[in-house]
Amino acid sequence: MTADPASAPAPAPVTSPCAVLAPGGAPRSGPRRWRDADGEHIDVRGLQPPQPLVDILRLVHQMAGRGVVLVHHDRDPVLLYPELAELGWSAERLASEPGELLLRLTPGA
Repeated sequence: MTADPASAPAPAPVTSPCAVLAPGGAPRSGPRRWRDADGEHIDVRGLQPPQPLVDILRLVHQMAGRGVVLVHHDRDPVLLYPELAELGWSAERLASEPGELLLRLTPGA
């Protein structure tokens, strides 16, 4: 006896915090954010410039020097570093998956 494929439940959507595409495969229009023991995460992969810079700086301002921000990016945000230095934050590149640049931003540079 075989199961009818039409009656099988649909697979659950992927809800990984690292997903770059919105449901349906369209590019995301905004960053994904979540918090865990490592700090506040922001995933700006797949966003068009200057949106990643704007979203990261907005989060840094919201944090007001309280805690760590982990940035998941798909390229080196060279324009971000002088902005962070001006705000008294530093950036450290961490080991990450292929195709991802992971930065740890900390206040008090």
